[in-house]
Amino acid sequence: RGVGVLPDGSAYVTGAVRVKKGPDVWDMATWVYSADKQAYGPDIFKDPLDDDVSRNERGHVVAVLPSGRVAVGGMREVWDQVLTKIRPRGVVLMYEGKGKRVGEWSSIGDKADSDAIFALAATKSGFVGCGYAQNAPEVPANKPQILIRWFSEDLEEVKAPRLESTPGSATCYGIGTNMEGVTIVGAT
Repeated sequence: RGVGVLPDGSAYVTGAVRVKKGPDVWDMATWVYSADKQAYGPDIFKDPLDDDVSRNERGHVVAVLPSGRVAVGGMREVWDQVLTKIRPRGVVLMYEGKGKRVGEWSSIGDKADSDAIFALAATKSGFVGCGYAQNAPEVPANKPQILIRWFSEDLEEVKAPRLESTPGSATCYGIGTNMEGVTIVGAT
């Protein structure tokens, strides 16, 4: 789903691998390919508490940061103890070198009980991500809304998350910054 190319020609690729059929269950996977076509990985990210292999994790996007680190974003399903339901939440994994995972961040559902990350972009001080947030997706009147988050390279949120409310449904699938560092969102 997502690809990022480093200055040395190495490429990070993220997506998911199917780990169970009927119903299908997927684990997030990240591969690295060097410029000379040497493959590293995959690095598999899954919920260590998912003993019955029933929750999904999927990679959607890769962002190469100026420091050479690589941020990989996507979605993971978590058991929400308050709602007593499985809910999707945004996730970001941080990598160095040829696929060494050095950090992990998962949304706590602070803006809505469901969210995901579909786009990432490097900034001067880290990176920015966006996707959607939605409460009770099983209720048709509850529409997804654009959610934007700003991070440092240490996966700390450096600004308050921004929820863009719209009259209909909206999801961010593209994000970037201009030369002044202003965030630009592409959504449908």
